[in-house]
Amino acid sequence: MKKSLLLMTSTVVLLLSACNDNGQDTAEGNEENVTNNDHILVDTNAGSITEGELVHSLVDQYGDAILEQLVVEKIFESKAESMDISEDEIDEELEELKAMMGVSSDDELYQMLEMQGMGGEEQIRSQIKTQIVLQHLAGIDDDEVTDEDVEREYEAGEEVQARHILVNDEEEANDLYERLQDGEDFAELAQEYSQDGSAEEGGDLGSFRRGEMVPSFEETAFHLDEGEISEPVESQFGYHIIEVTDRIPFESSLEEEQQQLIAAINERKNKSMEERMIEAQRELIENADIDVQDERFEHLFDM
Repeated sequence: MKKSLLLMTSTVVLLLSACNDNGQDTAEGNEENVTNNDHILVDTNAGSITEGELVHSLVDQYGDAILEQLVVEKIFESKAESMDISEDEIDEELEELKAMMGVSSDDELYQMLEMQGMGGEEQIRSQIKTQIVLQHLAGIDDDEVTDEDVEREYEAGEEVQARHILVNDEEEANDLYERLQDGEDFAELAQEYSQDGSAEEGGDLGSFRRGEMVPSFEETAFHLDEGEISEPVESQFGYHIIEVTDRIPFESSLEEEQQQLIAAINERKNKSMEERMIEAQRELIENADIDVQDERFEHLFDM
């Protein structure tokens, strides 16, 4: 699981790494010229290229991406400090990563990750620190799938048939849930309020297997009793109120289905983890006090 976290790196990060490395070399080699727009970098018989032209071109082409990434890195670095994330925690993650990738030394690991475009040691440790922050914020755990988990999953059946009511607003979802608890008809409320194509069918989604629905929806649907109505469940589509109307059991034995069920549980956990981490990052940035002082980049952090 942690391997996948570290390897979820965008091209923006890779670009930033390359630009930062070059910038450090320039600053160390000729510090007084870092802000000298007239400093000539290349001279040709067709004309000269100044440092100012290079910087202007980089800003035009990559400025949004690099500046946004720099701001995000600052926010995460500050959060990591406030959470007292230590170098020992990063070392522990590295040890697990080495075991997953089958290498015995840090140098082998860094070399392997560099070959995958992950950058050098400093960048990799920074990425791990970011992932630790996100794991803490999103409440991620590394609990292994137990026999009890598999048995519970097996008893939930191979397929379920369900219907739902989907709305955008949490308050509206809670109100509809209360109305259902008071005995109002599910299909009628779905037809009136649900905001997807199933509304015409009274919210009926038919039957589905694991992996066909978003994680939060699937987790709830497969573990409701038949006829039970869920409290509102949030997904990227809005708020679902779910009722299971039928359940189709496995024809094969638990032993035969065990590996498939473990894989399904892990896949759902991974998808849920990614969603929670994305949401945690969004909230962290949204709650940061960001004051963009250059009008060229005012649009970057419009939430």
